[in-house]
Amino acid sequence: MSYITTYTGKHFNPAQPDREKIDIRDIAHALPMICRGNGHVKTFFSVGQHCIHCALEAEARGYSRRLILACLLHDASECYLSDVPRPVKSGMPGYKAVEERLLEQVYIKYLGSALTEQEERLVKQVDNDMLYYDMLNLLNERFDQEPPVMATVFSYEVLPFEQVEGKYLELFERYRHVGGIKEETKMGMRLSIEGMENEMTFDSEHFTVHYCRECANLVERIAGALRGNMQRIMGFFRLDKLDRKIPVVLYSDTDAYVAHIEECGQRYYDWMIADTFDGRIHILSLEACRSRSSHAGMDEEEYTRLIVHEFVHICQQQVEPNCYGCIWFWEALATNLAGQEHAPVEILCNREELMFHYQELPNAYAVSYLLGKYMLEHMSPQQIYDYIRRPAQLWEDTEKILQAATLP
Repeated sequence: MSYITTYTGKHFNPAQPDREKIDIRDIAHALPMICRGNGHVKTFFSVGQHCIHCALEAEARGYSRRLILACLLHDASECYLSDVPRPVKSGMPGYKAVEERLLEQVYIKYLGSALTEQEERLVKQVDNDMLYYDMLNLLNERFDQEPPVMATVFSYEVLPFEQVEGKYLELFERYRHVGGIKEETKMGMRLSIEGMENEMTFDSEHFTVHYCRECANLVERIAGALRGNMQRIMGFFRLDKLDRKIPVVLYSDTDAYVAHIEECGQRYYDWMIADTFDGRIHILSLEACRSRSSHAGMDEEEYTRLIVHEFVHICQQQVEPNCYGCIWFWEALATNLAGQEHAPVEILCNREELMFHYQELPNAYAVSYLLGKYMLEHMSPQQIYDYIRRPAQLWEDTEKILQAATLP
């Protein structure tokens, strides 16, 4: 047999890695199950906890979002290959080649590109510094060197693997939006968008619309929709101000939009027409949307409401970037706050399908709309805000919400 079966049921060949089959859920689940040091430690300590420590240390050292995510993912290949001790690994050139190729594919998928030599050096430095304290705390062994100066205080408490898995996914969601960002400056994001020839801009205090000439007739309407809804939506999320000016990018070229999705390390679906994967609003032009069978009848009102929908996601990301298992809730708020109405549908999914297979659900957005409508009508603003700030509580209550919303 030339493959392993992963936690999510994929058949994966580590020697010939298919990037499409690399899944953060498999990585986050497997690494907390693997013990550091091949189990030769005084108490269980997982590779997942080690990676979390490395990511938090990189964050405390002021490293970029890309490097923090790289530190979180630096042992992701062990999800598929297991943890081989360094002395053994150094004598196995074939294994090292497989590991390096696999890890490169992980980085390309979730960072947009492989690490540069300088980035590899910085990630390795954090890993080695953390190894010093892993050895000291788990084996009472001290290397013959000066103790590395660390920016964080970390614990070697034995944690339930579910807790480590949840923390790993939380950090991943916090720092994942790096693939499409080429450069960040103190003045905000500098755009680098392929396929945006003859780009024009409409600038305002809170947002900048980037568009091609053929989209010019809608720009004033888009700006008006954002201005007319901005304060109301920010008030819902209790935001006094945005953390930066928001770019809104309109694509008349579908291929350019698909390239953006893939740059962000996301899987592209034919129904995709808008997103905020990298913290900006990206959307196909109205004509490009109408070329899809799923949006053939879209009018200007529906189109501008979709952009307001994406602005809701921007605000939600600013309050709490972790949406793992909560995409249905994000869409529940966005569809309702943007005033997008959906025809009634029967909610037939269970909690697991709603939380972890949302994009595969038939009528997913209509389901979210109905759940959001129920929550806004039956829950207090404080309770909904608490769910925004505390995704773990929403995870616990999703079954209860689902049952209540589907009662006759």
